[in-house]
Amino acid sequence: MAVEITIMKDVDFSKVSRRLVKLAGAALSKIAWTYVEETKKNIQRKRLFKSRTGNLLQSIIAVPESDTRVIIFGAGTEDSFLEYGKYLEFGTKPHLIKPKERKALKIPTSNGFIFRKRVRHPGIRARHYFFGDYERKMKTAVEAGRLYFLSKLSEVSND
Repeated sequence: MAVEITIMKDVDFSKVSRRLVKLAGAALSKIAWTYVEETKKNIQRKRLFKSRTGNLLQSIIAVPESDTRVIIFGAGTEDSFLEYGKYLEFGTKPHLIKPKERKALKIPTSNGFIFRKRVRHPGIRARHYFFGDYERKMKTAVEAGRLYFLSKLSEVSND
């Protein structure tokens, strides 16, 4: 039994391996950003919630962390976290709302305002905009990353 290995002349394998690691990171970023884009499309297609300011949609991002990519929702520009994102994702139970610093809550109406000492909120249903349809979104994202990696692989080997 014989094993034959053909090595190209004048190839710096340390450069090739660095480029491959860089390419793998880029493909991982492509997967993460594709998941983010699929999530945003899913929100709009299924009308999971109506975006008033667009802040929650803008807060769904992919963040590089060493050799991984973390996809987060609720990364806001103010206070670094949009609290209501988790309530839309997981829903809330019925609860009582009371004023924090005043004697009453000021609630806008079509005729002006009404004041209440407390309000019983019925809760909201979970929208599952981020984790909903996870398998389909991940399949699409992984395929996009795979295609990106394959399309750029020839550039790494040719240089």
